[in-house]
Amino acid sequence: MENKILVIAEHRAQEIREVTWELVSGVGKLAEDLSMELEGVILGHNCEELVEDLAESVIKLYHVEDEDLAFYTWESYLHALMPLIEEVNPLMVVMGHTTMGMDLGPRLAAAMNSPYMPDCINFTFDGDDLIVTRELFGGKLKSELKVAKGERYCVTLRPGIFDPEKVKRGGKDIEKTTPQLDKESFVTQFLGLLEPPEEGVDITKSDIVIGVGRGIGDRDKLKVVEELAEVTGGVLAATRPVIDSGWLPKERQVGQSGKTVKPELYIACGISGASQHTIGMKKSGTIVAINNDPRAPIFNIAHYGIVGDLVEILPAITSRIRSVR
Repeated sequence: MENKILVIAEHRAQEIREVTWELVSGVGKLAEDLSMELEGVILGHNCEELVEDLAESVIKLYHVEDEDLAFYTWESYLHALMPLIEEVNPLMVVMGHTTMGMDLGPRLAAAMNSPYMPDCINFTFDGDDLIVTRELFGGKLKSELKVAKGERYCVTLRPGIFDPEKVKRGGKDIEKTTPQLDKESFVTQFLGLLEPPEEGVDITKSDIVIGVGRGIGDRDKLKVVEELAEVTGGVLAATRPVIDSGWLPKERQVGQSGKTVKPELYIACGISGASQHTIGMKKSGTIVAINNDPRAPIFNIAHYGIVGDLVEILPAITSRIRSVR
């Protein structure tokens, strides 16, 4: 068994997904602390630019090239990965706890006959024992689990845990391989990629996010929040109840079943602080909470808190910002 960690890269539309940069950055540092080597694998077709970009961040990068790997399907990826994993012989295979990771991870672990630990936020080794950290009850508790011994381990890590830094770690050591895929035997087939409607706003990229919760009362009051977002250059986001009410599109949802954001400033408007929401924004640089309930849990993680009526407070803040610009 080699003392290696193998990270499976994700990419889409000729762009490496941010979760991959998070993994090569964060897992790479953990690997260095554990005196292990970080290697990566990227599967795809005509993705040489991505390969060159990613190769510097791992000690060695395996490029598995085939036209049937242009888009992810669990069968093509599984059949392409297994011979490589047998050859590379890593102690651990890591991928993001994303849609792809949740689909591929358990299948890959079963094929490897390895223990599978999903949705982890950290890991380490205590001697030969793998110890993983997971969150329970929507982030209210953390648990450390000792994983049953295996020859290899398969772990998915939650996106947003590590910063997506492009760390220079390797010297572009790239090994290109072509898998032998018996696609005639596959029971699944990629038919096409359906992109969601273009909304034009990516809340994960904004430095200022204005979050709206059910405490705002009704849809008409969104106007005062929109005005604050406009004057600060921020974007609107929301909790799940607001999204489910149809007040804002799904792409604006922050939390366990939405997106993870880490802006410099997060203003929580009428958000109670349920763990399902705070799990997606609690790493923001500065958190300002506005709520008329002084006992709202959001104040436990806020750096600054204002207790009062949003409809009175927000226009006053907006007006003050306009006056000093």
